[in-house]
Amino acid sequence: MKNDLVWHEDMEHAVEHDASSVQERVVQLDDLTIGRCAELAETIRQSMVDGLPVILDVSGCQEVDTAGLQLLVCIQNDPAVNLRVHWTTPSEVLAQKAARLGMSSWINAGVVER
Repeated sequence: MKNDLVWHEDMEHAVEHDASSVQERVVQLDDLTIGRCAELAETIRQSMVDGLPVILDVSGCQEVDTAGLQLLVCIQNDPAVNLRVHWTTPSEVLAQKAARLGMSSWINAGVVER
């Protein structure tokens, strides 16, 4: 399994929203670990500078650590970010680790239906 943060050019797409076209950046995450957090934070920062909302695809995430979960909690806790960054329904691995750490409500708060 690939253990890199993957930016999928083909996954950036236009979405119809109230009759206007809005761009969003979709980032697929096979892992959400401390080694990926800085890169992910930079991707999110750059997307915000570009005015693009971000969807983190964590549906296939198979490797998660506390730092990765803390990054998601920080996103939810920051009002300047939490309206512009969301994620897919988490993988079972991510959901279980969040539950063990008492972070499920924070993680579930960021989920957007796709």
